[in-house]
Amino acid sequence: AATMAADARPKRGDEASKRSSGTPGTSKGTASFIAGSSAGLVSSLALQPFEVVKTRMQAHRLNMGPTKGMFATAGCVVRDEGVRGLWAGVTASCVRTAAGAGLYFLLLERVSRELNQRFPKAEGDKANAAFAGARTFAVGAASRALAATALCPITVVKTRMEYASMSGVTYSGVFNALWQVASKEGARGMFSGLGSTLARDAPFSGLNLLMYTKARAAMADFAAAQGREVTALDTLVAGAVAGGIATFATHPPDVLRTRAQLGGTASLAKLVREEGVRTLWVGSTPRIARRTLQQAVTWSLFEYIATALGGSSVLS
Repeated sequence: AATMAADARPKRGDEASKRSSGTPGTSKGTASFIAGSSAGLVSSLALQPFEVVKTRMQAHRLNMGPTKGMFATAGCVVRDEGVRGLWAGVTASCVRTAAGAGLYFLLLERVSRELNQRFPKAEGDKANAAFAGARTFAVGAASRALAATALCPITVVKTRMEYASMSGVTYSGVFNALWQVASKEGARGMFSGLGSTLARDAPFSGLNLLMYTKARAAMADFAAAQGREVTALDTLVAGAVAGGIATFATHPPDVLRTRAQLGGTASLAKLVREEGVRTLWVGSTPRIARRTLQQAVTWSLFEYIATALGGSSVLS
């Protein structure tokens, strides 16, 4: 985020200023929201099969015992429901991811700007570098926590729709699913799994943002050493590295979230005691694959669209 601006080299600043002359009259906040929403929509639509397979693997473990592998689970979905089954819940997923990414990047831009104005960064020693890193993590985590809380009902509906063919419940669409959950379970059902969602998403976004800014800065230095500007491929690699590592580190809360939203146990201690530590990483392969690709695409599209609209790069 903007918290890493002091580490950006002049070349990167020039690059951002050249590209940010795009659409006059578009505020940075608006540009961040549009860029984030667009990136989230594209990545969610393209990568929904990974999310469906992950949810099915976790649900199978909850209801039927040992899980199958990622490819075996995907094969079962295609065999029983056709290829369309891999895109179960895609509407809810697109709504949640597009709105969530847009809101996240909007909050990220606003919070970063306020912090930089009120608490200008000092440079030089390791203590200041550590503080800057902690602040980057906190900004990413806080922005995601706000966005995740606002969109928790859509997350619940997405999970239920991905699992609908196995649960026997029929939903005609996102609004119908929202109505069914709200009318039968009330606010408690609409916000089920919120605690584990925040435990997953806030640390993920904080770690992802911190690692992305570091990785992209390293890629920019590498590009400068080769006498060239940062390319879309550099951004893609930085996003993939950050997304993959952050996803693996924060997968256990995702298992708890899925179980809570499907009516299962949401206790980490009970889960480990009854099923073992390995259960905490059930479904991690498709989720890591999806998130790695998603973050690579999201960061690349965000950087491109935001600067084209007159906003700013995450490092500027």
